[in-house]
Amino acid sequence: MGYRPTRRTNDAVSPPILTQVKDDKGNEVKGVLHGGQTGHVYAHRASDCSLIRFSEAMVPQENMWVLLTAEGARMLPGANGGVEWSPMAIDAAKGLTFAINLHQPMTYHVESTPYPAGKLWLGGAFKVIPGEQQWGNITAVDYNTGKIRWKVKTAQPMIGGIIATAGGLVFAGEGNGLLKAYDSATGGKFWRFQAGAGVNAPPSSYTVDGKQYIVVAACGNTQLNYNRGNNIIAFTLSD
Repeated sequence: MGYRPTRRTNDAVSPPILTQVKDDKGNEVKGVLHGGQTGHVYAHRASDCSLIRFSEAMVPQENMWVLLTAEGARMLPGANGGVEWSPMAIDAAKGLTFAINLHQPMTYHVESTPYPAGKLWLGGAFKVIPGEQQWGNITAVDYNTGKIRWKVKTAQPMIGGIIATAGGLVFAGEGNGLLKAYDSATGGKFWRFQAGAGVNAPPSSYTVDGKQYIVVAACGNTQLNYNRGNNIIAFTLSD
């Protein structure tokens, strides 16, 4: 029997987040949040993993579960997502989770190739559609309702991760080398820095002697062919 793969954007590769979530009756329960390659944020009960809700779509969706064809079947989100492996972040005081997304229109093809002896083998191919615009976004989702609170479009598909601070900021990097800070309540742009290479790793935060720092790697990305680099950059946060 031949192998006919279905598209893979239903896998959940973004790390899950544990937090208190309101269920469908308004009661707070221990929940699990994760970002799907479908372009939704999902909230589950931690006790039994049952689904509480999923968010409004953060990116366009079309032919979500299409089967591949020899000519190529159009699909959105593309094979990378939605949310790829990029970690999300939360602001529990605001009930918001922040996700970065990719918009890459693709066609899904069956292509018969010999099995390459232990190496990656898909039994098909995902191909970006020439001439169609690719972009990304940063989206804030109210995980107690599933509603999108705000969204900021980016020039390129987003991959890497995002962090939220207690001071009301979110930080995320882009493939064009920009690291940006946003107001976590509104999505308003607060600050930017050009790192010289793709900022495609999740920022982190730490403190030394009471001073808070944001640190991120600017090393690019091979999956989306963003400019390579070799730097880890730290910034201080001032009052």
